[in-house]
Amino acid sequence: MKQICPEELCTGCLACLNSCAHGAITLREDVVGFRYPSIDQTKCVDCKLCEKVCPALHVPERRFPKIGYAVQVKDNVELKQCASGGASTALARLILSHQGIVYGCSGEDIRQVKHIRVGHISQLNSIQGSKYVQSEIGFIYRSVKEDLQNQKKVLFIGTPCQVAGLKNYLRKEYDHLFTADLVCHGVPSQKLLNENIDDYQSKGLKLDERTIRFRQKKSDACQTQSARIEYGWFYQNQPYSARLKQVKYTRDPYMFGFIQGLFFRPSCYKCSYAYASRISDFTLSDYWGLGKDSGFVLGRGVSSVLLNTEKALQLFEELKASVSYEQREVQESVVGNGQLQRPSMKHPQYYKFREIYPSLGLRKAVDLCLRKDRWKIGLKKVLFRIQQIMKL
Repeated sequence: MKQICPEELCTGCLACLNSCAHGAITLREDVVGFRYPSIDQTKCVDCKLCEKVCPALHVPERRFPKIGYAVQVKDNVELKQCASGGASTALARLILSHQGIVYGCSGEDIRQVKHIRVGHISQLNSIQGSKYVQSEIGFIYRSVKEDLQNQKKVLFIGTPCQVAGLKNYLRKEYDHLFTADLVCHGVPSQKLLNENIDDYQSKGLKLDERTIRFRQKKSDACQTQSARIEYGWFYQNQPYSARLKQVKYTRDPYMFGFIQGLFFRPSCYKCSYAYASRISDFTLSDYWGLGKDSGFVLGRGVSSVLLNTEKALQLFEELKASVSYEQREVQESVVGNGQLQRPSMKHPQYYKFREIYPSLGLRKAVDLCLRKDRWKIGLKKVLFRIQQIMKL
């Protein structure tokens, strides 16, 4: 085989890499750091298994959610540590309490965000929080399969395309496997994130990389601030977490490009999973558009939990004891979240960014491509303030 699927459709799920028993697949990077499978013709036996498991060619079955809930963990300390209402943490804790295994995305090493295996509640904090970057799957699907064959109860949490890669790799259903997809806007590459960190450090800011947060909550009322990125830095060679620098997304090239959809993986703009019908047991997201009739205090973080299968319905009955929840109309979640309706739009300067980035670097390329965007956002803020003053 020369190519598994068209490059613009490849999600980087790595089902092909995990499936190849001959080691014929390696990974190569494009100009902005996204990795794609490359086939070594001297090792390939043309079994076409990589093609058979590719979700870009064979999308798993989609199901419209059976029921929807608004969910929030009861523990306020844990709620502050979670990006939203803590639904994924609650699910993970439940599986681990049954001596099960959880697979999720870890940002402990922010320069190498990847999926890891969690086998004990003490490790749960390693997969909490949002990471606005494509996580490395590596050979984690093989580990999932081994746990399933050993009759372990398993929860896999990831983007829909990663869940699709796992399901196609396994090629059969397991009653003790639970999947949860995170509603995804699109993913930038690890290369771009690392360059953003390097840029700050080159300016003399000694970052404590363990403190980088893409989303954080105010200490009072747990209010989510999603339009900022937070950095901590070293003080006299010691991490001084009190010195946290919150950067507005328009001032941080990585976050600004992410919010504006400037440099997602090409397949993200044609995402097969950005619709109400889902491929996982659970679909998790922030509960944007939660009705005012809700009993939750808005601003503290509330998760939308869509139950798409009978397995999800049964497991959620167990989950109810550890969370606050309200049954809501599925359509409320769909209407409130654009990524349950359509893929992200490709920014008009997308191709220009790819063209100039290799020579100019991230910050300069973003500044040139998003100059008009920054000006329009600034103008809207000024007009809004004028309107507020005139109302007084």
